[in-house]
Amino acid sequence: MPSDASLTARRAEWAEMLPILAARAALRFGPPTLGIALFLAAWQAAHWHYGAFILPSPWQTLLAVWATLSSASGWAALGATVSRVGLALGLSGLIGGGLGLVAGYLWLIRASLAPVATILLGMPATAWVILTMIWFGPSHGAILFTIAIVIGPILYIGTVDAVLTRDRRLEDMAASFGASRWARFRTIALRQILSSLGPVFGIALALGFKVAIMAELVTNVAGLGAQMARARAHMDIDLALANVALAVAGLVIIEHLVIRPFQTRLGQWKRGAA
Repeated sequence: MPSDASLTARRAEWAEMLPILAARAALRFGPPTLGIALFLAAWQAAHWHYGAFILPSPWQTLLAVWATLSSASGWAALGATVSRVGLALGLSGLIGGGLGLVAGYLWLIRASLAPVATILLGMPATAWVILTMIWFGPSHGAILFTIAIVIGPILYIGTVDAVLTRDRRLEDMAASFGASRWARFRTIALRQILSSLGPVFGIALALGFKVAIMAELVTNVAGLGAQMARARAHMDIDLALANVALAVAGLVIIEHLVIRPFQTRLGQWKRGAA
């Protein structure tokens, strides 16, 4: 059993630490909380101005989200959209990122693929949706292809840029200690490249959700987009906003469970190397 003196000392330590911990928590969570509060306040003000038929309140939207998730069809739609975006992001990372990795090291491939990447990047997402509907019909594969072809060039260009802007002095230092070319690439270059791709993956993820919902809405394939098409047909603004909120929630979940931890781990290596 700890003595009264040790308990008093611990309480004193906690009393000294609490203001520091509170200040750190305020700095970390205060600005995001303030931003969300301002967004919700603007939303509520717009609801009061335009009325519930045009823009439901945040509380009405939350109730609609709860009603959507209370049914198996709601979870199925959310799962279909999230799985498509996740799978397309993985395929785009392998293909676009892989080509970008090779092109970053080989000038001839980089110069040859530069105009192709520009053309693909300039193609509107709506055009890809229409083309894939004609080519493949309204199907899961068509939506997957649409997402991948839209975000693939972004990952390609981001990877090329990450390869070209890496700190080569670290590789030269490792070479002076006798590290092989493969060891230098695997332990130094690749980690630098991946650490630079965190924001690029975040942009690709957000764009992937937008494209997925648009493609599902046009093709009426099961997903959040198809739910929004049904809401449009019935003029159900509550259901439409509920599906938008679910799409944003899916994006945030993937970003914070997959992309952010991966980026944080690579960031620790980068700080350690510095």
